[in-house]
Amino acid sequence: MNNTQAIFLGLLACSVAAYAADSWTLEDCLKQAKKASLKLESAKLREQSAEISVKQAKSSGGPTVSASIQNTLFDHPFVDNEDHYRLNLGISGSYTLWDGGATSLNVESKTLTKEATAYATQQTERSVQESVLNAYMSLLAANENLRTADASVELAQAEFEHYGKLFEAGSITKKDLTQSQSNVLQKQTSQLSAQLSVSTAKTTLRQLLELDGDADFQISAPESSIESPDSLEALPSYEQLKSDVQKAHPGLKSDSISVRAAQKNTQVAGKGSSITVTLGANSSTGLQAWESGGYKDQLKYGWQNSISLGINIPIIDGGATENKVLQAQVSETESQVSLREDLKTLENSVEKLYLNAVSADMQWKAALLQVEAESEALAVAEEQRNAGALTYTDFLTQKNNLEKARITLTNAKYTSLLSRKLLELYQGKLD
Repeated sequence: MNNTQAIFLGLLACSVAAYAADSWTLEDCLKQAKKASLKLESAKLREQSAEISVKQAKSSGGPTVSASIQNTLFDHPFVDNEDHYRLNLGISGSYTLWDGGATSLNVESKTLTKEATAYATQQTERSVQESVLNAYMSLLAANENLRTADASVELAQAEFEHYGKLFEAGSITKKDLTQSQSNVLQKQTSQLSAQLSVSTAKTTLRQLLELDGDADFQISAPESSIESPDSLEALPSYEQLKSDVQKAHPGLKSDSISVRAAQKNTQVAGKGSSITVTLGANSSTGLQAWESGGYKDQLKYGWQNSISLGINIPIIDGGATENKVLQAQVSETESQVSLREDLKTLENSVEKLYLNAVSADMQWKAALLQVEAESEALAVAEEQRNAGALTYTDFLTQKNNLEKARITLTNAKYTSLLSRKLLELYQGKLD
């Protein structure tokens, strides 16, 4: 191993050690997102609303009871010695004996909607997890690129100081010294860009985790130590992956149940023309204040109880029921179309994810070979430079080629790891 590589790897190792303490793992971030995500909070509120709708639908089929107290002031201007106040007291209740099954259908519809909403919450959770995965891997890659940039700056500064001594001794030209100084500035510029990438990625992740703006946190992952995709579990076949994803996808389950709920709603709308039978009961009494002094007798002898059986037979409703049925049928069709569209979208997404994962593994392997080749080329260039057979400009070019190859390797590595994690997410392995 040449001196340049030894210095670079030493600085990189020190930088990695500095980042190792008090860090968040991917599991920590996913748990925090589930706990604090505002999107998930909204989804859970929709679940509560669906639960309330079920209770309302069930209660609509039960008996209703109400009490009434009515006070009346009145006057007949041409009648003498007349009371001007009347009090009526009563309690009444009703119970629908038959409504064509509309109530039970409505309860079934609301129950299905509640179930669909629960799956929709799971899908929202998946969406939040996917955003966290992207942000987390982006920050891991940005951190590693920053460590590479930091090491490059320190190496360039050390080299510039060394070249300064060589210049003073007359061993190199002013041009070589100037180029070395320019190289330091270029590396510092790359370092600033890497710092900005880290800051941006950290802000994105922090916001997804709903952490305070002044929260200081670092992240780490066991996957960072993986050197090659060959050490990872083999990717599943595409057909197996597609089957697993479709079985585990909560969005499809939600859409499927929503279709069934819409079908129930269509049936409920058709019950608007059904005969309804209602059983009613009433108990009431009252008094007139000045009709006599026997208020108790008025309440006693004015008390009456009644029971009634009402039958409502719709004949003409101006097309209201037909319109409700048509609107429900439109909603049902829209639900079916949404299910088919979501199935197509999911199939396209899975295919894209799978191809990305395969491609990312290949790019990772290619990047490893490129880094190896550029490292060998730099070793040769360093020997040629020391022998005076290579200009400093060509030497710098080779160093920059190696640094670019390292950055490409980092990006390829975390792209591969992200693709694999997304496949696990879609398969339901991160739930």
